[in-house]
Amino acid sequence: MAQIKQGRWVTASGQGVSSALRLGTETLLGFYTPAALTAAELKIQASHDGATFVDVVSNDAVLKVQATSSAYIALEPTKLLGAVQVRLAHLDGAGAATTESAERVFEPVFRAFE
Repeated sequence: MAQIKQGRWVTASGQGVSSALRLGTETLLGFYTPAALTAAELKIQASHDGATFVDVVSNDAVLKVQATSSAYIALEPTKLLGAVQVRLAHLDGAGAATTESAERVFEPVFRAFE
């Protein structure tokens, strides 16, 4: 039977990237956003070692989502297969790195397939 678990990403006040999540055997399906966001977009980054993060690229484009407040953002799970850890990078309306004006907590949703 499939199981669903949840975790959390935290972006501290004044920071532009979230904490990292270890994926393990679970597949990241999407995430819930906080009620307020400074960022206009969120870029998904992956790491193989938890220290070096790179942009996730699919079909020659960096994987980004609109930073919609109080929303569930669904992801294409196959795009992150092979990533050991993932995090969110915050971008402004022009696509440049930006920081959050307060702590932001994102609630990722995973599914473990048995």
